[in-house]
Amino acid sequence: MKIKNTLCLHILMALLAILFLCVPPLVTSFDPPLTFQPLIKTMEGTPKDQKEKIATISHALQGNALFFLGASEVSTSEDEHYAVYNYFNKQLHQPVVAYGDSYVDNITQFLLLSRFKNDLNANSRIVLLFAPDSFYFDSIPPAIFADHFPSAIFNPLMADEKTRPFLVNYLHHINEEDISHLTFGEMNAYGWHPQVIWQEVNYEFANFCTMVKNDWLARLHIVPESPRPWPHPATKSIAPDWNQQLAQAQVLNQSRHESAATLWMDKSVFNDEKTPEEWYETPAVSRQMQAFQATIELLKARHAQFVVIVDPLNPWALKNTQKFRPIDSQIRAYLEQNQVRYFDMYAQPYQNGWNWDRLHPTELAWVAMDRFIAESFR
Repeated sequence: MKIKNTLCLHILMALLAILFLCVPPLVTSFDPPLTFQPLIKTMEGTPKDQKEKIATISHALQGNALFFLGASEVSTSEDEHYAVYNYFNKQLHQPVVAYGDSYVDNITQFLLLSRFKNDLNANSRIVLLFAPDSFYFDSIPPAIFADHFPSAIFNPLMADEKTRPFLVNYLHHINEEDISHLTFGEMNAYGWHPQVIWQEVNYEFANFCTMVKNDWLARLHIVPESPRPWPHPATKSIAPDWNQQLAQAQVLNQSRHESAATLWMDKSVFNDEKTPEEWYETPAVSRQMQAFQATIELLKARHAQFVVIVDPLNPWALKNTQKFRPIDSQIRAYLEQNQVRYFDMYAQPYQNGWNWDRLHPTELAWVAMDRFIAESFR
């Protein structure tokens, strides 16, 4: 009997210890303070991380920052001086929040903006960056889908009749073997499988443990959290000398060792036997164009201020880039029909050095985009 009482006492003490460790981080995660994040790659992370990202995007879209939405062009430019979220925040002192990573296609862009549609208003300032190859994506990899659509993003979208078909179509066409994890809400559409359920339980438990660990590390000042207050925009508008900025970008771009001999690509991604790659053999996906048009309709209906940029393609690194021309013509026609200001870099005479690989922008391309954005939102 004594041994049983001692065992129960130890179990009770262990439970109390767990509560002591877990309750404070859980409570502080319910309503974390607003932080400024100039670059958000995905919505993944602990519950606290997700709420911070959602609050940042929501606050930006309400008119408190320029919101830049793209794909891997955004995330691969962290070190670029002229990437919009670097140049505008640090040099022009105009707050910019950028979102984007690999495979953020037109459907993902539409779904993300739809999730925050109640924040869109006449003060919202948005730049949409469309990558030509995104119109050829039939779907995005399940692991990447999971990164962008946790429950806090997915569940409200499933309640929206305009966004639900895109999500259901995707979940009905993925292979179980490719899944990293799905939320329980996503399993309602995909199906309930023991392996997928176990993956999600493990994922959520790991996220919760990470949140508890990070909170206590910060409380004990072992890994202190640096403050990220929302910046105040400059009281006086700065008018850059764009010719000077372009000249500086050319100097910065020299480290890439681009030339005709490297198909105007960064030396680090070029090998001596490199030949131009074939552009997508498959036709464009109609759902991608539908999502593009739905995005424009959503922003127009909410009276948001927005502009569109279409990425350039490196014609030296890709064969048959003209295949995109009919889609590009549809894009421009739709934007002109809706009186949307745009900068179609694909349709411009290509500038050598605009892309460091097949389509990702360099400092030179970012200067061109920065100028267009600055002049559009004076």
